[in-house]
Amino acid sequence: MMTRNKLRKMFLLLAALSLLALAGCSEDTPLAPIADPDPQTEAPTLPDASKLQIDLSFFDQGRDLDKAAARWNFFNAYLRAVVVTAMTEVVLAPPVAAFSLAVHTVPSYQPDGSWLWVYTFVNGAQEAQIRLRGIIGDDHVDWEMRVTALDEGIENALWFDGATRDQGDTGDWTFYDVAQAGDPAVAELHWAHRPASNTIRVVALLGDDAGNALTFSEADGENRIDFDENTGDAWFIRWVEADGTGSLRVSDYNGGQEACWDEQQ
Repeated sequence: MMTRNKLRKMFLLLAALSLLALAGCSEDTPLAPIADPDPQTEAPTLPDASKLQIDLSFFDQGRDLDKAAARWNFFNAYLRAVVVTAMTEVVLAPPVAAFSLAVHTVPSYQPDGSWLWVYTFVNGAQEAQIRLRGIIGDDHVDWEMRVTALDEGIENALWFDGATRDQGDTGDWTFYDVAQAGDPAVAELHWAHRPASNTIRVVALLGDDAGNALTFSEADGENRIDFDENTGDAWFIRWVEADGTGSLRVSDYNGGQEACWDEQQ
């Protein structure tokens, strides 16, 4: 059975491949599409990979706050935001990498009506292949991504499946852990990008974390990170980029009460 370390190495390999593709360094040639029997048929729209990325640039610049308590509140929020975002990226990295790579290939039309993007990368002993399949429904597109890396013991493994709507602006995907027997579903990803709001939500499905949900949202100029635990507890971090204000409320900080920092920068 494939180990978790091998799976983590596969995550890192795919992320590296996406960077190479975006930099134009790939040695692969895009696949030629099969002749389309229906000239009106077009490949489904790939979701914009940048919409699955979390923006914490607000915290990068720091804040010159007058009060020590305000500075500590901001620093505490920053640390928690970085940690939970890093955890979320473990889930988001595969689709972001896959779609970044797929942009650089030509999809081929399949006899079953689906479209297939295939990207193969070979670099010495490292070899990986991504197979991204999309099939257009009435008001949505069904997707699945499979990965093969024979040197890591991975062969045509289902990494995620799900559907997108609204030209990729909304979607729901389920992720599977191919390192466990039966390839159980381990997480769900939901996103919605509207003119006035953006939301990314990750829900754990397996183990002690099952039911935990992490939501990143932006609406009316306010950004939020909300974490809902399966125990019923909930905490949040919120900030307004326009004036620098923000606050956090977590059970193990400030007695569980909301702690703020002011707009002084």
